[in-house]
Amino acid sequence: MMKHSTKATTLSAWPLLIMLLLTGSCHKSPGHIDRKAWVERHQVRISQLDPLAPLTVGNGDFAFTADVTGFQTFDTLYHHQGIPLETLSTWAWHSFPNPLGLQLSEAMQESDFHGRKVAYASLEKSPAGEYFRKNPHPVPLGRIGLCLADGSPIHPDSVKDIHQTLDLWHGVIISQYTLLGQPVCVQTVAHPGQSLVAFSIQSPLLASGRIRLAFGFPYAYDLSRKNKPDMDWGHPERHTTMSQQTAPRQVVLKRQTEDCHYRVSISWEGDASWEPSGTHSYQLHPSADSISLVCLFSPELPQAPLPDFGETLDAASDSWEQFWNTGGVIDLSESTNSGAQELERRIVLSKYLVRVNYAGAFPPQETGLTHISWYGKHHSEMFWWHAAQFYQWNHTELLEKGLHWYLDILPLAMTEAANQGFRGARWPKMSGPDARPSPGGINPFIIWNQPHPIYLCELVYRARPQTATLETYSKLVFESAHFLASYAFYDSLSQHYVLGPPVKSVNEQNAENLTRNPSFELAYWHYGLTIAQQWRERMGMAREPLWDDILARLAPLTISEGKYVDLETEPDIYKRKGGVPSSMLMALGFLPQTSVVDPDIMRATFAEVNLRNGLNSHVSWSMGKAAMTAARLGDTQTAVDILCNDAPAARFLPNGHVQRPKEPEGCPAYLPANSSFLSAVALMAAGWDGAPDGPAPGFPRDGTWVVRTEGLNKLP
Repeated sequence: MMKHSTKATTLSAWPLLIMLLLTGSCHKSPGHIDRKAWVERHQVRISQLDPLAPLTVGNGDFAFTADVTGFQTFDTLYHHQGIPLETLSTWAWHSFPNPLGLQLSEAMQESDFHGRKVAYASLEKSPAGEYFRKNPHPVPLGRIGLCLADGSPIHPDSVKDIHQTLDLWHGVIISQYTLLGQPVCVQTVAHPGQSLVAFSIQSPLLASGRIRLAFGFPYAYDLSRKNKPDMDWGHPERHTTMSQQTAPRQVVLKRQTEDCHYRVSISWEGDASWEPSGTHSYQLHPSADSISLVCLFSPELPQAPLPDFGETLDAASDSWEQFWNTGGVIDLSESTNSGAQELERRIVLSKYLVRVNYAGAFPPQETGLTHISWYGKHHSEMFWWHAAQFYQWNHTELLEKGLHWYLDILPLAMTEAANQGFRGARWPKMSGPDARPSPGGINPFIIWNQPHPIYLCELVYRARPQTATLETYSKLVFESAHFLASYAFYDSLSQHYVLGPPVKSVNEQNAENLTRNPSFELAYWHYGLTIAQQWRERMGMAREPLWDDILARLAPLTISEGKYVDLETEPDIYKRKGGVPSSMLMALGFLPQTSVVDPDIMRATFAEVNLRNGLNSHVSWSMGKAAMTAARLGDTQTAVDILCNDAPAARFLPNGHVQRPKEPEGCPAYLPANSSFLSAVALMAAGWDGAPDGPAPGFPRDGTWVVRTEGLNKLP
């Protein structure tokens, strides 16, 4: 018999919790900013069935996304009209069978690298390219919803009087509504340290037998689409689900999907019967008007007893309170600017979302644990955006979780570099946890991901400037720098070190074999090698002569009409009509001021980009990119305008997500928008090395902004 929690909210106390959520709290956390009030004034409240407004609970390695019922009852509707309802982890991965014995080498094609041939996995459409691009991919762990007594689905129109709240301070979803004319209240919460979701549900519909809890397990994903793929429910013969009653109120399901196996342990409090309803589906039928249950997903059978609902709620509450009570805060409540309240809402909801989706042991896909994008693979060029904001908001320990995966795969990255004839470590652009590069027409030629570990390790050192930090991460820094130096080719004609060909710049639109010297990448190479030299000096080592030679003779950024261009090989971008590429803005903004960038030329570049492209071009993760450049250039009004932009592609949904409609199928929850936003607003509030004196140097000083901060870290 599971015990009730004495600290967290129990089933009998849920009306009190609802009242507190609606009325607020007078509790003040330590310090001059009332952190609880800061968080709670942005509680998410949903009053209608909106497929773009599901709510997620999770811990960085596991997440459960729920609809207005507090479960995943309307998964088909949400999938096709909004954000999918997923149960995902960082540890469960699957590969389809490979009966032809395809090898990654079969997706390779040689490109000329300054007179020698280098093989890249660029044959995306070949059989091997298709296979290794899609495999491995995450496993959809299962669906937990409500159904009618006969197993038929509940119609969305039967759910009325919706009052759903995401209690951000405690990390719990409270869902109140009427169903079939009867009241229902559900609490949904995830454990902070396990892949476990817990529920409590109270309704007379349970005891009368009119509704049940339904558990279903698909085979895998139908990967005919790379983004937001459908779950595959049509191949029951390709996977197995074995149910075993291990205790009077507990069952364990053994799931096997070809090369992937995991356990689903379900335990409940209250009288209920567990019944199969199909080959891979089950129902839990309570006999009273309330029940609480927990559902643990794990690679192996758990050895310890499962926590009950109350214990899970307590653990989640403690974890989220600690998260909000530590780290950084930007309080805008005393501002009179009309955009201040929305800007603060975007901050609080983004902080919640990045912790749920990004704070795991394996760096995430671009949609985190919310839904599948690009076959669920990690894109390492986004890793800085995923992770740097954790340092800026003074949660560097969450940044380090992802960095440790890079430490783990360092031998594989060094092997990849050696296979291509380079020194050091070449990081995969797109990969699963196995770190195997995924084929693509773009993937192998991206290089701006390569200095990221250096920059991120430097942020860790800024947070913790100790010998132990240097010892932990020095190999990551140095091997990354060895690749930068090895990739930079000395061109005797120009007497400069050059980058490419082949190379794809940040905008990914250029022809890789005809491209040389992308501006941002040149500046990033300079910064990366500069930091690596500083690490050698901190450790009492001599400077690396080759790195100094490259720093002295690296090709300059190309200037046309007094402005920087994206690529040396496309110098005439300002002669054409219409928009222009903007990745060169990252050379001052994302990067600090360096000797290779003239701020006056960058100021002219930024003005021209805005004139040609318009403010509404700074959407998705470019919100953060452009706002950081504006702030460092002193254009504080533009920086704020970018972050407060309400264009459709920059709009923050009620749950805090930002849509990315760029691809045909789109990404309805594109988290680099949230993380880059957090980086930019933290830079603007905390400042940067060499920033103007005074508080919040990136905000306008027009009298309408009162920016109160605690616990933020400066960027370089």
